[in-house]
Amino acid sequence: MAIFDAMFELDDALDLSTHTATEVEPSTNVINWGASDLEMGAGEPLYLNVRVATAFGSSGSATLKVALKRETDGTIDTDSTTIWETNAIPVATLVAGYRIIRMSLPYNVDEDQYTGLLYTIGTTAMTAGTVDAWIDHGPQSSYDTQVSESNI
Repeated sequence: MAIFDAMFELDDALDLSTHTATEVEPSTNVINWGASDLEMGAGEPLYLNVRVATAFGSSGSATLKVALKRETDGTIDTDSTTIWETNAIPVATLVAGYRIIRMSLPYNVDEDQYTGLLYTIGTTAMTAGTVDAWIDHGPQSSYDTQVSESNI
């Protein structure tokens, strides 16, 4: 299982249920690649994980897109450079535990000082739904990091 570093947490139960169609929401946190105490992943691949924490709901056929963005300042928005983006994901797919993104970060993720996510609600508004997002050393297994299990 990968090690989780709080400095690499982008979102912890970010609520996307209050947004109207076509509205965007940046990640709660951004990664500042210029921080002096940021020493994760030297010579190793890093992985972006975005997971549905609470199932999404909608009164219509809402969709969600997630974009990995980079920026020279700390403000992630529609003008930020898009590194990678998902297709529109239908609300019916966004059930608790669903992995929206689980991928190694591209080589150019740190070309600008800041990296974050931008969530876009499409078609109609969401009525429920939260996401968790983080960067770590490896794609997560099916076990949650805060669950203690033993086979003894």
